[in-house]
Amino acid sequence: MIMDCMKTADPAMIEMFRPFGLKMEEQGIPPIVINVFKCYYSRLLYGAQGKLPEDELLPLTDREAPDYESLSSYAEVGRQAMGHAVVIKLNGGLGTSMGLEKAKSLITVKNGMSFLDLILGQMRMLREKHGKNIPLLFMNSFKTHLDTMLKVEGFDNGPGGLPLAFLQHRYPKILHKDLSPATWPGNPELEWNPPGHGDLYTALVTSKVLRKLLERGIHYAFISNSDNLGAVMDERLLGYMVKEQAPFLMEVAGRTASDRKGGHLARLRTNGRMVLREIAQCPERDLDAFQDIGKHRFFNTNSLWVDLRAMEKVFVANGMMPLDLILNPKTLDPRNPKSPEVIQIETAMGSAVSAFENAQAVKVPRTRFAPVKTTGDLLVVMSDCYDISPDKTVVPSPLRTDPMPVVHLDARHYKKIDDFTARFPYGAPSLIGCESLAVKGDVLFEAGVTVTGKAHVVNDSETQAVVRQGTVLDGEVRL
Repeated sequence: MIMDCMKTADPAMIEMFRPFGLKMEEQGIPPIVINVFKCYYSRLLYGAQGKLPEDELLPLTDREAPDYESLSSYAEVGRQAMGHAVVIKLNGGLGTSMGLEKAKSLITVKNGMSFLDLILGQMRMLREKHGKNIPLLFMNSFKTHLDTMLKVEGFDNGPGGLPLAFLQHRYPKILHKDLSPATWPGNPELEWNPPGHGDLYTALVTSKVLRKLLERGIHYAFISNSDNLGAVMDERLLGYMVKEQAPFLMEVAGRTASDRKGGHLARLRTNGRMVLREIAQCPERDLDAFQDIGKHRFFNTNSLWVDLRAMEKVFVANGMMPLDLILNPKTLDPRNPKSPEVIQIETAMGSAVSAFENAQAVKVPRTRFAPVKTTGDLLVVMSDCYDISPDKTVVPSPLRTDPMPVVHLDARHYKKIDDFTARFPYGAPSLIGCESLAVKGDVLFEAGVTVTGKAHVVNDSETQAVVRQGTVLDGEVRL
């Protein structure tokens, strides 16, 4: 029975939702998705802000997040369970922040290979290592599905007729001024927003992929972002989950200053369950505490392990996966700041941690966390700071003992991938000895450039400057 969050709503509330329901029905969106959106919309109408105040939380301790290195004894259990596991990659992102209009996972990352090339290589090596045809699934959005499927066409997903992908849903944008459906006749696509990766659970159900997996004896799912090439199926983490009978396991890492705005894990004072708090859920008065990395020490890497049998039970019991509401204020057209203000209803898949008793967290090394969110991140991964291991995992170079360099590139010239590529036509400079790199102005880097220490490259002129082949950059360099 699907939970109806509007049964107790007054007629005026029901009437306000009606145009949203009709709009979603017109697009062929499944009833269960309409009802999930209805639940969140009703919470918005009743004044929910999706906030988690500091005084409702308890920080997580070291004891509550055992270190990955201490779990080696679980590896054999994990190896035995490999035949019951699936790898799911979140692949709905377009990389619009980098000026892309196609799947972000198609970006060339290293040695001429894209994220997708490397993911497929990882899966082939994983299957060869364990002698199991471990299935791979992509959760695509409507905008990334075609590009992705053309790229992975022909990849063998093993016996049993499992698809290679399932589709994420979408929600209507909500006008801020009166909480009605947003309309934009010039480009109706802009009337919809992705619901966040929290939609994973509903999409698994509506696509019937969850049922297919369970019928084939696939009980455990490892889920991670397609742009995090350090996130690979792991024997000891799978074994820990199986042996400890954890229905839900979150990979966390120690927060540093650069992670202070990332979602952190804590416990609810009311029931002691783990909870994930994103910065959008933090009241403004608590922002200092949110960013206190000594207090809240573990951030969510967005790599999760889920027992699919437990997930199905939670979903059926609630009629949905109970997730924290995230209200994301935007403009209707993201590229037009004068377009109407809207609210996007979103959820994060990690917030499901609160729905499971005995949910666990493991502190993993940074080798399992190498996401690419900006062209600065991309430059670091492209550089000699990272190597490609035999199993196609992008791992820190053994020559790099310090934290990865912090790279800030002038958004006017490097934010978009085409502009970035044009200014690094020979690939990334050597960053193995670099602590930080900041580039201001329009600068082209020739081959064989080395960056060391804290480098700040400045070009204040209107014409492009060039860093010549063989140059060593350190300290402030004015061109």
